[in-house]
Amino acid sequence: MPSMFPTGETGPGVYVLARWLMGAALALAVAPALASPLREAFDAAASLNAEIQALEGRRAEIDARLRGANALTPGAPSIAFGYTSDRLTQNRGFREAEVELGVPVWLPGQSRAQRDLAGAEAQRLAARIALQRLTLAGEVRDAYWTWATAEAALTAARARAASASALARDVARQARGGQVARADELLASADAREAEAGLREAEIAVREARLAFHALTGRDPRPGWEEAAREGAALAAEHPRLAAARLGQDVGRASLRVATVEDRDNPEVSIFGRQEQDERGAGWDSRLGVRVRIPFAHEPRNAERRAAAQTELTTAAAETATAQRLIAAEQQRARTALADARAAVRLADERHRSLTEAAGLSEAAYRAGQTGLAETLRIRAALAAADADRRRSQVALRQAASRYNQALGVEPR
Repeated sequence: MPSMFPTGETGPGVYVLARWLMGAALALAVAPALASPLREAFDAAASLNAEIQALEGRRAEIDARLRGANALTPGAPSIAFGYTSDRLTQNRGFREAEVELGVPVWLPGQSRAQRDLAGAEAQRLAARIALQRLTLAGEVRDAYWTWATAEAALTAARARAASASALARDVARQARGGQVARADELLASADAREAEAGLREAEIAVREARLAFHALTGRDPRPGWEEAAREGAALAAEHPRLAAARLGQDVGRASLRVATVEDRDNPEVSIFGRQEQDERGAGWDSRLGVRVRIPFAHEPRNAERRAAAQTELTTAAAETATAQRLIAAEQQRARTALADARAAVRLADERHRSLTEAAGLSEAAYRAGQTGLAETLRIRAALAAADADRRRSQVALRQAASRYNQALGVEPR
């Protein structure tokens, strides 16, 4: 019974060889700089992400605020006109015309406080963009590994379907020749139909995972991507979530400084010119003057602004402490999951090797007539499940490394 488990002239010259070696060295030097398929998909997803685009749009707002803080005056100049006459009262011919040009003046330390606030907000915005990109990177990673897991299951399902179909054909041939019973033919046929149904389910899962990845990135997933765990990345850069929380404290302190400095409206210096005529026929008198407007502080308003700034500072400090705890826990979980995934790969490989050997022994026993086909099919099903688990565990190990990098706060590369 056949097996049920199908499985001169001289070389180039020195010059040509030297050119080949140079080209190989250049390729090795350039290769690390090339983006991986997942990195390209992530960049495409970032260009489509509405949250990132909205945050990027705030850069112009902060830049405009910074330009305003660097301006010569805190606001635009104003001009006022006035005209007075006694025509409706005494009607003696009194007339007066006045024009005034006023310019607001910075409060002491106000310009610097606003520059510091704009700079702190710009840094926090950059951290928020990095955090949103990291969140998106997690979504892209999860979508990719969902597809990769489905692809691994599809490969295993194809192998099982091909093997079951080959066995069904072989048993049917032997049944026609009277070498095996009709019941064995029916068992082999049922096993082939079950394997085919599993193959269809695996194809559906792959199609759904591909559509989900395309909806997120605008691209189709490509096989062969791996992400090595980057342990040193935790020391190279601060986690974007922690950076955003800490920079929030800087914004809170800068806001508190602005609220303290801006305790009143801006003073204003005005230059005015006036012409007046006391009575009809009299000459016009012209005068020039300077007027200074100094507002007083309003403590209820100032107390409210200081309290709001203090609340922002307190909230940012609490968010920083929370982020530190959550990031540490997340990294510990990811590190443990990576170790568990490595152990799972080893166990899945050992199980697959054991069942492969058992399947070979069962096949030999069936050929010798010592066991029935039902027992052989049972071991075949266990072997197929072990093969699928082995493939899934290999993908799960690469996914665990990817999630560990996500916990460190680094983007795909």
